[in-house]
Amino acid sequence: MSWGPSKAFARPLLAAALLATAGTALADILVVRSTGPSAKSFPPGKRLPESARISLKASDQLVVLDGRGTRIIRGPGTFSAGAPAVGRVASAAPTVQRRARIGAVRGVETGELRPPSIWHVDVARSSNICVADASKVTLWRADTTGALILNIGGRGGRTERLSWQPGSSTLAWPADLPVADGAEYRLSWSGGTVPTALRFRTIPARPAGLEDMAQTLIRNQCDAQLDLFIDTVKLPG
Repeated sequence: MSWGPSKAFARPLLAAALLATAGTALADILVVRSTGPSAKSFPPGKRLPESARISLKASDQLVVLDGRGTRIIRGPGTFSAGAPAVGRVASAAPTVQRRARIGAVRGVETGELRPPSIWHVDVARSSNICVADASKVTLWRADTTGALILNIGGRGGRTERLSWQPGSSTLAWPADLPVADGAEYRLSWSGGTVPTALRFRTIPARPAGLEDMAQTLIRNQCDAQLDLFIDTVKLPG
């Protein structure tokens, strides 16, 4: 997909709302992402006491969450789960990430355009999609410079065609295609190399706090939303 930049515009992002609902600091530390040789010992969703000692090898990296936000612990070394190590863990007071463009935000680390909230469905990213309100699913695209015909196909061969107008970053999900738990769809468009595969996971309500939000996304394997959540509430450092 070769979408270009949209018009610049700055606004507060989702982080303020998420942090406002977090409440007091968590007694435990939650692992939300792990990579490297020790990843099996720290699966996403694993709780660690604040006093836990974490031994990591070279190339190990953990993303952990507490009541302030997410931070990264990188190996090699031994670290305290609740006490960031100087030079290894990002730690500071949380700040609100800001919109870089209309309908999009810049990733904290990559600088790439990202959806304005975890409830917007990035049409370019295959993933499970956690949905609390099936009647308000919103599609999002990064490039708004041109018109686009989006084809959405489901099981049974049923297809809906949506028209994206120039300058528009969002579209409402078509009412004729049901959003139900386990429903699968494929999205394609002219110029797209590989169709996007979406699988909806319905949840009873939007989680109120940071830990509940992370646990819900992890449990339902809503990876695209988890990635954006981690980026949105990341502690600077």
